[in-house]
Amino acid sequence: MRAMNVFRAATLTLVAALVTATALYAADPRAGAETGADRTSRWESHLQQKLGLTDDQLQAFRQVYATRDVNAQRQHAKALRTAQSELRRLALNGADDTTLAAKQTEVQNLLTQSMQTRVQALKQVGPILNADQREAFAKMMERGPRGHHRRGGQPQQQPS
Repeated sequence: MRAMNVFRAATLTLVAALVTATALYAADPRAGAETGADRTSRWESHLQQKLGLTDDQLQAFRQVYATRDVNAQRQHAKALRTAQSELRRLALNGADDTTLAAKQTEVQNLLTQSMQTRVQALKQVGPILNADQREAFAKMMERGPRGHHRRGGQPQQQPS
């Protein structure tokens, strides 16, 4: 009985701490206020610093990324996440092999499109950079889009 009371007290303390932290975070006017322009500016500054880009090179980078269709990329990423989720559910629920194969093909096609888009952007960026900058940029991209190391240093693979 005493153990149950200790458990309840610990649980209530944890819940109270979470509620307080959430309230404090929500009250912070800076929390979540970063705009797309802020992120882009921060990314550009980081890129210029890490790669030693000249102002002309940075402007050329801006041109490459200004021509992309952000909404289409978001829709594509959403379609990929949805298809992957559906594939996982189908596999877990024992769908037949034909249905699974069709969904796998859909996921692979979406992954291929993503890769082609990234490769096209890299083909445009390559000539902007000198050899050392290209190497440094490649290393940055190995860490992922947000600079985080991937598990085990290996590229992440999608579930199949």
